[in-house]
Amino acid sequence: MGPRILVSIAWLGCAGLLMAPSCQEEQGEKAAAAPVEEKKPVAVNNPSGPVFAAQVAGGFYPADADELRDMIQGYLDAAGKAGRKVAGDLLGIIVPHAGYPYSGPVAAHAFLQLKGRKYKRVVVLGPAHRQGHAVPALLDAGTYRTPLGDIPIDREGVKKLAATGAARIDASKFRGEHALEVELPFLQVALSGFEIVPVMIGGSDPLAMQKLAKALKAVFPGPDTLVVASTDMSHDYPYDVAVAMDKNALRLIEAMDPEGLHKAYLAYRRAGTDIKAGPAGRPEPDCTQLCGMGPVLTLLYLARENGEAQAVVLDRRNSGDIVGNKKSRIVGYASVAVALKKERTVAEAGADFLSHEEKQTLLKIARETLVAYLEKDEKKDFAPVQEKLKEPGAAFVTLKNHGRLRGCIGYLEPIEPLWRMIRNRVIDAATNDSRFRPVTLEELKDIHIEISVLSPRMPVKDPQKEIKIGRDGVWLELGMHRGVFLPQVPVEQNWTTVEEYLDHLCRKAHVAKRGCWKSKEARIMRFTALVFGEAE
Repeated sequence: MGPRILVSIAWLGCAGLLMAPSCQEEQGEKAAAAPVEEKKPVAVNNPSGPVFAAQVAGGFYPADADELRDMIQGYLDAAGKAGRKVAGDLLGIIVPHAGYPYSGPVAAHAFLQLKGRKYKRVVVLGPAHRQGHAVPALLDAGTYRTPLGDIPIDREGVKKLAATGAARIDASKFRGEHALEVELPFLQVALSGFEIVPVMIGGSDPLAMQKLAKALKAVFPGPDTLVVASTDMSHDYPYDVAVAMDKNALRLIEAMDPEGLHKAYLAYRRAGTDIKAGPAGRPEPDCTQLCGMGPVLTLLYLARENGEAQAVVLDRRNSGDIVGNKKSRIVGYASVAVALKKERTVAEAGADFLSHEEKQTLLKIARETLVAYLEKDEKKDFAPVQEKLKEPGAAFVTLKNHGRLRGCIGYLEPIEPLWRMIRNRVIDAATNDSRFRPVTLEELKDIHIEISVLSPRMPVKDPQKEIKIGRDGVWLELGMHRGVFLPQVPVEQNWTTVEEYLDHLCRKAHVAKRGCWKSKEARIMRFTALVFGEAE
């Protein structure tokens, strides 16, 4: 088969896994009936460098910027005539990823929902088609380049997500992949001023997807994050069977039923080609096919983590509907919006999100850890039953001796389960705080333990208006200088103004100039803390 056949496959859709050469030829014969413009993909740059080059420009979508922008805007304009508008906190969208002439008109209905909304970042979940991998992969390049320009990658967000263990940084998993990339030019036209967190998912194991969803909730909890789940639906079934399978998938998605969706997917895997459309328009057996099952499951599990949500189907068509040939190769497409009934918020100070029992468990872990480490040089392991303590958490542990600071160390990022964060930080506070000599076994009886569980950090534009003493801890970054104060520090030090608070933070960050926080180069973030100790 010549290049024409391979380009046809690229434009039309994808199978769940990379096919063997003989299967590619068979699929190519089916695709040849559809009109496809032949274009040579652009060269691939080194994916580990500062710029990750477009992998499929000129194949799945035009490589010319003007042509590409005009094409996308045309799809958005056409979708706008439907007048569909989803209200509420838009958590994410489900969109197809075939060649634009096929899936673009359907995808536009979901991307149109982004108009007028503001997001700091977009987490793009793409299913891998070239190699399976159990742990989702992250791209830690500086930018992702498309014909419409470079999209900044939220490298800090990538590293935070990797620290949870739910995904790992591996640029090689993005080589030659199309399912994530085809969503990026649509984002560039529909949104502005955003960064991306690219995630390549090489499987659909529900436990791995739940773990990823929990990590996304912990690392990006606020309404400034959108999730894009990339998937096509049925592949290479007769038209009536394809419609039945696709409607079945959307029924389960609308029901917010990830377990049912995965069960139907397993039924498809078992049935293979032996699937028929039943008299009621339902597939027999009860099954469905999504090549992006992993991304879709992750979004549904994430919605569950955030509370009550609804999935709104905006459009469903297939390649037969779009090209007018219902006997050629059929690939299903849909666009769905997932919105939360209650808007996401970042916890404020005083929000008692841990029960008394959970607090006491953490304090017990801290105390028993300190005793075992100082007496036997042993790091104890624990198995708390409370689910909240198993979730990733950011925290500081403070040690005091008769009211005087004896050590304080913590992490601002939720890099491990909260109970383990407390166990490890109490050891650090006792032995690794460079301001103090290590705590000794003899003084252990006089050590008081205080725990501060932190909310996620929020960027600050106007410190004087946004920072509240007694509520907010502050992170300051200026060039290579960094400093942080917990919310209780200005109260303990009797600092009464935000200016005084931040001037002291400049000094802690080893910046001699007072008012350094007013610099345009200064990066300021605030956070809150739930503070509790053994004295309570």
